[in-house]
Amino acid sequence: MKKTLSLVLAFLLVFACAASSLASEVFPWNDFTGRDPQNKPELAPNGMNIWWDNWANLRSSNEDDVIQIQFRPREFDPDDYDDEDDYFARAADWMGNWGEAINMWALEDIAYCKYFTIRMSGGEGGEENKLILHFQPEDGPSFVKLFSELVTADGGNVVITTEMQDIVIDLEASGFPGMTNRMHIRAFAPCVISLDELYFSEPIALIDTTSQETILGGFTVEAIGNPADLPIKDYLAALE
Repeated sequence: MKKTLSLVLAFLLVFACAASSLASEVFPWNDFTGRDPQNKPELAPNGMNIWWDNWANLRSSNEDDVIQIQFRPREFDPDDYDDEDDYFARAADWMGNWGEAINMWALEDIAYCKYFTIRMSGGEGGEENKLILHFQPEDGPSFVKLFSELVTADGGNVVITTEMQDIVIDLEASGFPGMTNRMHIRAFAPCVISLDELYFSEPIALIDTTSQETILGGFTVEAIGNPADLPIKDYLAALE
């Protein structure tokens, strides 16, 4: 009996240590170390390949490894939304668009996570009403939401200030998957933000990266839609 109990306790101790290790894991996306916005490096600071990056309808600079982005979206034309065949391409093209595709699946013990942290500030504050977060893992399902509608770790909503801060997004509560390899921050109105670092944290479950099907099959949320599915006209009207 004592031997059995000892084995059980030993197993629980190992499991607890493993769980503790998993819970403390952080999966960095980018911290922009040495990043030249005009030239895409082969590798992100996390050591993984950057497949592509987007710096469209904006100006950008790097100061002390903090990227400043001045979004300059072109004028919104409601007529662009009349052609359903070109719905997404037209709507996404005129927006300011920062984005990267990073091979996150190659990170060791990559996992779906509870939180996604963006360390950032705004030029004036209130930029959460002008920005859209967009995940599109595997170029498959699309997840988009206005920053002000994202749910933070404390159950509130995102508020961007002029002070650099960690915005911790509760991914599932916000309707987003726990990991992606393609990400954008889009702006439909002019604004300035500074990005310091982005990372995923608090792993929930390991990802089976053997195929696109197994990766996407592990998602616990349904796709929200494309940027063109959002009520952009309403968002712009609210800013007036």
